[in-house]
Amino acid sequence: MPNCSTQVGQEAIGMIETNIENYNINCDFERKTAYLFALDEKQEKQLEDIVDGASKVGHEMTYVDEIPFPIPFKKAVSIPDQAQFHPIRYIKSLAEAFINAGGIILEECLCENYEEQEDEVILKTSKGEIKAEHVVYATHIPPGLSILHTTNAPYRSYAMAFSLKDENYPKDLGYDLIDPYHYYRVQQINGETLLIAGGEDHKTGHEEDTGECFSRLENYVREYFDVETAYYSWSSQYYEPTDGFPYIGKLPGSKGKVYTATGFRGNGMIFGTISSQILSDLILTGSSKYEKIFSPSRIKPIAGFTSFVEENAVVAYDFIKDKLFREKITSLNEIADGEAKVVKYEGDSYALYKEVTGKVHLVKSTCPHAKCEVRWNSAELSWDCPCHGSRFNVNGKILTGPTVTALQRIDPDDSES
Repeated sequence: MPNCSTQVGQEAIGMIETNIENYNINCDFERKTAYLFALDEKQEKQLEDIVDGASKVGHEMTYVDEIPFPIPFKKAVSIPDQAQFHPIRYIKSLAEAFINAGGIILEECLCENYEEQEDEVILKTSKGEIKAEHVVYATHIPPGLSILHTTNAPYRSYAMAFSLKDENYPKDLGYDLIDPYHYYRVQQINGETLLIAGGEDHKTGHEEDTGECFSRLENYVREYFDVETAYYSWSSQYYEPTDGFPYIGKLPGSKGKVYTATGFRGNGMIFGTISSQILSDLILTGSSKYEKIFSPSRIKPIAGFTSFVEENAVVAYDFIKDKLFREKITSLNEIADGEAKVVKYEGDSYALYKEVTGKVHLVKSTCPHAKCEVRWNSAELSWDCPCHGSRFNVNGKILTGPTVTALQRIDPDDSES
């Protein structure tokens, strides 16, 4: 299917538009043009390769002399018929429509495991057993351990929202080719127009000071835009698949009643939408036109194998390095207020965070999922696993899977200074 990416994107946008119309959803949906631009000669060659590749699969990109962004560029293309909408308003309305149709959404319920039987799947959850004919893990990455955890790498991305003094807000979408790249869009928030800029992506757990990612992003935006105020900042996590295509279909290792959708890169709204079509087709009819190209079982050591080895070499290095070179201290007194560290204390390893008030939060530092050591995320005050992306708060509570077990919490009162 040579023009698969183009077809999937347009089909997903069409599905979103149909849902908006059918359920009368107010989510600021707009068709927009996107601009992709190169800032130096190396990026210029990269852009030319992208355009050449796109033309071979029927994806329209047109070279342009101007872009609606105050950023000097070497070469740029426009990509028509893209879309922008407010995803929270959209998904909230879909959830309400689902409930009105008789569906049930059970919140604050952790799925710990499943048992696949001949005619049903039994989910083991924190609120008891749930039985279903079919199960879909519509998560960043499914829990447990499978080949998907070695063919996906977790990444974090950062975004900020700014007001501009000159009110010169670009109306379209923009992306540069810096590594890591930056992207731009405009959003109405509480009646005010704001520029949203994002980027500074890195592998989860591989940035010593995540707060610096926000600083770099803000400084970069201020270099080109007439920024008045930085109103909001946030980050997100996504998974990069080995060959660049998501994994949508039957969960590897299951007997055919458990499905998954993961590895969306930065295209969650598009691939999340098309996943609903693929998975419902597979469950209801047994097949899908996109079944083979997105199959989670498609990975063989051919396409993308170099990056596959590199990503998993990093995972192995994380595992060994953290075990051998973990920082050692002799007492909790050596942790400054407001600081966090993975430490050795009386022969055991802990993840320790000390509030500015001196209160200590202490948990075991080994991620229960695959026994890697967590690392501190200073921007969001969380412990992040660099191997598969599990995240925990300062008390060890799960923020993000694939782990289904929290970090063991330790009462540090006897050790506090």
